[in-house]
Amino acid sequence: MVETEEIIKTRSVANKMLNIEAATVILCGLLFLVFASLEYAYSVILGGLAFIVPNVIFVMFSLGATGAGSSRKTLAFFLVGEAVKIVTTIAIFAITIMSVEALYIGIMFLSYGFVLLMNLTGLMVLTNK
Repeated sequence: MVETEEIIKTRSVANKMLNIEAATVILCGLLFLVFASLEYAYSVILGGLAFIVPNVIFVMFSLGATGAGSSRKTLAFFLVGEAVKIVTTIAIFAITIMSVEALYIGIMFLSYGFVLLMNLTGLMVLTNK
């Protein structure tokens, strides 16, 4: 029973962080649209999505299957989720760089790094409460 409560708390923290990150990426994209250009805006949004989308997949794999069986099964889902997250991140960057013509790659990677740092900081704050 304690494990189930911990899983629900962990899901709540992960979902809260993903929502905050998505809102921040959208807000930053809008700010770049207003104060810079459309190319900067979608570069920021694509960089943020390259972090958020794989993490949503990871949360679905690692936290969606917990409580369904043994700790080995939970670990297996966690590792599969992590592998899928890494492959998805690389695929999003590769597809974006190859298919979007007027893309500011530096801004895209900067946005990815910003959301990554935000994630690490947010998780530290939310889990210490």
